[in-house]
Amino acid sequence: MKKLQPTEYMYASARIRSLENRLVGRERMEILIESRTPDEVMERLAEYGYTPAETDGATPVGEAVSASREAMLLAVLKEAFDEAEAAVPDAALFRYLRYPYDCNNIKAAVKCGIRGIPAADLLFDFGTVPADRVEELLREGKYDAFPPAMAAAIPVAKDAFDRTGDPRRIDTALDKACYVDMLTAAENTGDEALISWVKAKIDLTNILTTLRILRMGMGSVGEAFLGEALLNGGTLSDRFFTEAYAEGEARFWEALSPTAYYRLAQVEGDPRPLSAVEKACDDLYMSLVREGARIPFGAPVVGGYLIGCETSVKNIRIILAAKDAGLDNTVLRERVRVSYV
Repeated sequence: MKKLQPTEYMYASARIRSLENRLVGRERMEILIESRTPDEVMERLAEYGYTPAETDGATPVGEAVSASREAMLLAVLKEAFDEAEAAVPDAALFRYLRYPYDCNNIKAAVKCGIRGIPAADLLFDFGTVPADRVEELLREGKYDAFPPAMAAAIPVAKDAFDRTGDPRRIDTALDKACYVDMLTAAENTGDEALISWVKAKIDLTNILTTLRILRMGMGSVGEAFLGEALLNGGTLSDRFFTEAYAEGEARFWEALSPTAYYRLAQVEGDPRPLSAVEKACDDLYMSLVREGARIPFGAPVVGGYLIGCETSVKNIRIILAAKDAGLDNTVLRERVRVSYV
């Protein structure tokens, strides 16, 4: 893949900067948080150009409202990817950001196939493979339609499930393959910012995986499972995580302190709440993306916008869920992620 020069992104960067105005950034997010009800949140979103999707009249009201909101947010993401790719000189450069949706679709379709039920309602329509083809391709064994590492992992995942009966084996095999595909594709762009973002995402995912398994108290079984679950390609080695696991959670936080992820060790609590650590990981990742995209033009402007759009949608989901549950705004502010704009 030919590396494009930053100047080749001048038009695309200008277009993307204009699209950033659609995102729910800090100011709009505060307005949504201050809204009193879910309906009021939806009214504000309508003012920002977010239109609820229509649902069939046969669906119960509560389910219909939830489905309409989710369909709206998925449509926002799909439109963002489509518009960004239409603006850039080579859309293939950014398809790797669609790979997690391919991964989700494969995992859902494989699991549903095992159970003999359709997966259509669980599939995203903005992976690199059209959602309406995923199940057919898997049934016919046409795995080469998917990104290469994930394609190779599909029979491995199925075999692991057949041997163990554990659906987590499907997730592990395909998640690892997804990040191999993402890192390979990012490296093929030749852009250091895009590469560093994928490596950071790998590290942060491994940090959360290690913490979750530590808290399960699984001992040597957990250590073996951690070895299987760790993603490859980050800046922190497998040995870093396995040694920290063996020495316990207190040592794990100490080991993080001299790394680029030292801020995670500053999360308060004993033990540190997992939800707070997850938020800290998301916020740290966004700070890296915002810093890397702070240029007049270039690939990071496009990649940063797409990642920012995903975070914007995630925050809207958090706000709507909080309003549905009647949570206090102080609690809600603790849960929303740092926004891109």
